[in-house]
Amino acid sequence: MTIAAVIFDFGGVIVPGSPADGANSPFTPIEEAHGLPQGFIWRAIYLDNPAWLRLRVGEGTEAGWLAAAEGRLEATAGTTAAALAMAAFAQTRPQGSALAGKPPAFNAGMIDLLGRLRPRYRVGLLSNAAPGLEAELRDHYSIDHLFDDIVNSATVRLAKPDPRIFRVAAERIGVAIERCFFTDDLAHNVEAASAAGMTAHVFDGAAGLLEALRAAGVEA
Repeated sequence: MTIAAVIFDFGGVIVPGSPADGANSPFTPIEEAHGLPQGFIWRAIYLDNPAWLRLRVGEGTEAGWLAAAEGRLEATAGTTAAALAMAAFAQTRPQGSALAGKPPAFNAGMIDLLGRLRPRYRVGLLSNAAPGLEAELRDHYSIDHLFDDIVNSATVRLAKPDPRIFRVAAERIGVAIERCFFTDDLAHNVEAASAAGMTAHVFDGAAGLLEALRAAGVEA
């Protein structure tokens, strides 16, 4: 079936922030210095943190999530590593003073690709995010206009990989789910999107994504 909509994850796809960032991750030097596995800090802040799992569906507060992340890191990696990790994390947050006045960072080639897809295709964003993502996209990243629809998990109170959120994204963008192409840096979200009926691709950079899009019949 012909693809009519391309839907993107945000963190790790449009902007850096994937556990697969490896040497490019701000956490890697801290993990190496303290004998922690690669991706440990990212998981402690996000996927292994119950406070984040609640916040991403609109429950709890950002302050509570960050306090829980620091507490988990202190308990498992020690006070010094936790303080360094949270300081590094703060440097990546649009709300932090560290980014005030600085241009946003995007993964190479992604903004160009978004522009090339429109207006021929519907273009959407589907992100597990904290409340306020929509404002960040407008006020810090200045890319909200590049999307026909933005689905923030905290706003719709559903999170990937719940199959319902993929149906919500398709319905809101006005395209049958079988005609949607979705990309995410996390394999379990891609598997869930595929099971829900989308054509789905594990993000591996703009060049790999472009190849996958063309293989799916998307002209970009």
